[in-house]
Amino acid sequence: MMVEVQSKKLVQPSAPTPNQSRKLGLSFIDDLLFSEHAGIIYYYRARESTHEIHTLQRLHRLEESLSETLALFYPLAGRYVEEGLFIDCNDQGAEVIQAKVDGTLDQLLQGDLDHDLLNSLSKFPLPAANNPLVVVQVNSFNCGGLAISLRFSHKIGDMYTMAMFMNSWATACRSGIQEVVPPNFELPSLFPVKEPALIQWPTLPFRKKFALARLKFSGQALSRMKAASDASDSSDSIANNSQRSRVEIVSALICKALITVDRVTKGLRRPFVCSTAINLRERVQLKTPTNACGNFFAQITTPLAVEETEPSFNGILNQLGNAHRNAKLKYAAIADAGVLCSVVADSFRELVSVLGRDGADVILIDSWCRFPLYDSDFGWGKPDMVSNSSPPLRSVGLVDSPVDGGIDAWITLNQDEMALFKQDPDIVACTS
Repeated sequence: MMVEVQSKKLVQPSAPTPNQSRKLGLSFIDDLLFSEHAGIIYYYRARESTHEIHTLQRLHRLEESLSETLALFYPLAGRYVEEGLFIDCNDQGAEVIQAKVDGTLDQLLQGDLDHDLLNSLSKFPLPAANNPLVVVQVNSFNCGGLAISLRFSHKIGDMYTMAMFMNSWATACRSGIQEVVPPNFELPSLFPVKEPALIQWPTLPFRKKFALARLKFSGQALSRMKAASDASDSSDSIANNSQRSRVEIVSALICKALITVDRVTKGLRRPFVCSTAINLRERVQLKTPTNACGNFFAQITTPLAVEETEPSFNGILNQLGNAHRNAKLKYAAIADAGVLCSVVADSFRELVSVLGRDGADVILIDSWCRFPLYDSDFGWGKPDMVSNSSPPLRSVGLVDSPVDGGIDAWITLNQDEMALFKQDPDIVACTS
């Protein structure tokens, strides 16, 4: 399928930002993060209710409601000033790209995924400094379906913020801006930058030839894996296993398969590290505002001790589960902003150290489960599918399945790794 860009424009807030809100400093977590854009894509089939609504009318309403939503999410229409470590809330606007796809949405949803096509549906923006912090691309298909992509500079928000923005925009489009719950941007004043973080993110080895796969782990398959793990594990760890989440089970399955792949492709037993994010909202004793937008998360980086022979699913599951449980207990005990700053900074420094280390195999797993991604109804129904935008590095994005309590895993690997990964017996058993 060919994707043809038909227009690009800046959409500005429907009302000017007040003078007293024109400068938004960074929080200490904003400062720790790189400025590249994260991305997500929502896919909507054409429905009977939309047949009488011309695509141009829907595009006009999307732009109109986006302008209204940006008036509430005013920092997103501003520009990042790198030298001053702040967002200039100057109302310059978010970039909106309109594109036409020569094909039907079902060809994409039901066929083999093409990483180049997904990247065409969600263009990588320019660096964040002095450029739009939010880029929206609305892709219309011949069938009347739409794919709406959102790219968001990590300097202004995490996935919680992205999901809240997208749902607010959808509500404004569907029911009017008066129905949108206003966001809060007080995190920088509550957790300001005391001194520059000075974290040097390594240049990641972006892959030119990589493959993308969507693997569906059904709720039934995950329950079966958890039950099998409980039955085969020692009595000492059964209590811990009872707390294991769907995300931990999927992460353990993926890590186990990748360890085997790495041994086949690289021929040596190398250190293997899994890094995941933890949302800190409602996890620390410090009070944070409801609907707090921005970055408020930390990293859990887990070096996995793996057997010389066949890696054990239970062993990996226990290590990941223990790391997650210990992190939750650690953050739940924090009642001082200075301590939180130090602990979160250490979590990112540990990740940066691992990424810059030669001889270690790393997988980045982002879980977007439990975020209300499937609630983004613009007036023509909830999305039929939600995906990440296939970042060009070895990574996994986990999203709740719209049915059966399962998880969809969006996996990016190089082509040789992907061929072996998809043949792993446990992956085949849990996704077929």
